[in-house]
Amino acid sequence: MNKYNQKGIGMMEVLVALLILAIGVLGFTALQLRAVDATDEAMSKIQAMNLARDLAERIRVNRTAFSTYGDNLNATTQSTTATPECIQTTNTTPCTTSVQMANYDTAQVVSQANNLGMTIRLPDCQVSGTQNRKCVYVAWGKTKAINSSTDSDACTNGGAYLPQAKCVIMELY
Repeated sequence: MNKYNQKGIGMMEVLVALLILAIGVLGFTALQLRAVDATDEAMSKIQAMNLARDLAERIRVNRTAFSTYGDNLNATTQSTTATPECIQTTNTTPCTTSVQMANYDTAQVVSQANNLGMTIRLPDCQVSGTQNRKCVYVAWGKTKAINSSTDSDACTNGGAYLPQAKCVIMELY
């Protein structure tokens, strides 16, 4: 009777080790992809908050033309140019009214939003009671900067965020 003792490792052990290593590498790759997606989402949220804050500051400075901001931002077609261009050193006819400044401000904000692949609106906030507040909606991707109970691409439904929405809402006045 001959006894043979195994020496070294067999092919099966090597294959199992390679399989476990491959699964680990795939898991690590999936985690890296999720981290990149989360970073992109965070960057979009920061840019949207900066746009909303910029608009809020512009409105705060030019409060007398508040309705013009709403009209311009809620229009079906938003303008990215304003005449006159209020803030230029070569312009001989600067803005002389608050409405002209509001037109200039909204054109600037809409242009910034378009450059970032975002949309911006200034609808009424969804609040209870008699308060009349405005909210800045900034949306990106497939999400629309609207409140709708029928549109699945809307930012909110009755004031509640939709789960798949990619948007930021800031209450103003």
